[in-house]
Amino acid sequence: MWNYLKGYFRSGELFKKIYWVFVTLLCSFIALASMPIGLLIFGAPAVLLIKHTAERFAHDQVVPYWGDKFLKSEIYRLLAGEKFRPYVTSKGKKVKDVQVSSSGRWVYIKGKYYPLALVKRFDFRSNDNKCFVYMIDGVYGGEQEWSGNKMITEALKELMGTVSDYPKEICKEAFDAVKADMRLSTSRFATADWNEFRYQWEQKCRAKFNGIEKDNLGKKRIKTLISPDNIKPVFFKKTLTDLEIASICEGIKSGKVNNGDAFADLGRYTKDIYVLNGVKLYEKLGYPDNLKAEDFLFDCIRNIEKPYFDDAIRVLSEFPREHLIASIERYVKKAHDDGDYVFGAGLIALARAIDYEISLEKEAAEGFSAEEAKAFETAAQGEQQQGAVAVKFQA
Repeated sequence: MWNYLKGYFRSGELFKKIYWVFVTLLCSFIALASMPIGLLIFGAPAVLLIKHTAERFAHDQVVPYWGDKFLKSEIYRLLAGEKFRPYVTSKGKKVKDVQVSSSGRWVYIKGKYYPLALVKRFDFRSNDNKCFVYMIDGVYGGEQEWSGNKMITEALKELMGTVSDYPKEICKEAFDAVKADMRLSTSRFATADWNEFRYQWEQKCRAKFNGIEKDNLGKKRIKTLISPDNIKPVFFKKTLTDLEIASICEGIKSGKVNNGDAFADLGRYTKDIYVLNGVKLYEKLGYPDNLKAEDFLFDCIRNIEKPYFDDAIRVLSEFPREHLIASIERYVKKAHDDGDYVFGAGLIALARAIDYEISLEKEAAEGFSAEEAKAFETAAQGEQQQGAVAVKFQA
């Protein structure tokens, strides 16, 4: 609630609404007080002002565009648990006007909040120092008030990175298709897994744009896809369709793609959303071929608020139970030694997925007390419970 109100004040929306309420009431009062002539003169303007003021209250300018789609109660809830910090560029420069939420789902710019996964792209035009925003459903969001601010522009370019652009017709088709696939009504969209939605949306856009929606890709496209010069840049920098991932999987199994464990390097992915390519690839490979990616998959559950968290839990859950339990216990000890409660929360989520209860009390014999072990377990469970809501609505 406070985040929303803070944006309301800083964006000037509160004062704009007060102004329009005052003008509307004044005009209405004059019309009623000087009837019948006043009603004839001021009646029509008063009606238009009432309509205009009602629309200003109906539309949420603090969350541009999507604020019109979501209930305000949902916006309050979505922003309530977020903590925002200034974005720090790769050069170490702190940009106070661009703040990113702790979950990474929101960016706060000059009093307004943008859900990153639902912004198709920020279009920066260097010739006139203007910035325009486009949404993933193909809608044009208009010129931004902070156009021309070089600090904001540089920060957002780095934050958003390279975003594949598609015609608005394809964006709309893909958006509607994913909403149907995920069975999301307008009211449920606010609480949906936005990053999963974005990933599927990019998959469908890529498929529609490149005409690869059929059952196979074709030998020529597969050959190009898995060529040594192309496969790594594409895999780490773009969202791939399920057909493309399946083709790479077959290439690894047949030996046409060498060094298949190269995809198990979390640091090589240029965006969190592209890590899903790797998780889905190793899911497709299956056990025991994906055993070499076990450390990568455990790295993927170190943060419960990452878009690939749930997918990594699912893939790990398919490992043989006894092997997985041994790995969980090994990582639990490391997380405890490091005091890494967030990773502990991920390990608890994985253990629950396979109906296994983690207990650290037995570790007392190895150098720390049962009380210390219990304290870590309790803290990790707290992280897991706090993050569960965030993970589900974001992702």
